[in-house]
Amino acid sequence: MHTEETPSPPAVFDWLDHFMALSHGGGLSRVDKPRRLSPEDGWLVGIKAVASDADVHGDVWERHPAGDEMLCVLEGRVLLTLMDDDGAETDVLLDNRRGTVVPRGVWHRLHVACPGKVLFVTPGHGSEHRRVAASPNRKP
Repeated sequence: MHTEETPSPPAVFDWLDHFMALSHGGGLSRVDKPRRLSPEDGWLVGIKAVASDADVHGDVWERHPAGDEMLCVLEGRVLLTLMDDDGAETDVLLDNRRGTVVPRGVWHRLHVACPGKVLFVTPGHGSEHRRVAASPNRKP
């Protein structure tokens, strides 16, 4: 006689400010707040409410040597600033339903132009950070 177990219903959660670790093996686990993950966890995935530069660490450059980062603005408007190896800066405006991929190892930072919500998929470990200094090399 074959019996099938009824699967438990999946947990339901509020997607806003809820973060998940996506392991290299495909498993998902809850992360209480954005943080560096272990190399086994792989990727940090989440949707974050953003109202000011403080919500996106606008005073800090970051880069991810471990992989690309996907940023999608679900609501609002965010200015993504990329910095090349020579220190020249390029701005990319992302507004409602617009996204981009920040290539592996590229220094970048965000500025909230209009409050909203941002979806991100970022490497969970190995990120580097440094404080923003005056940068006169901006490209439009």
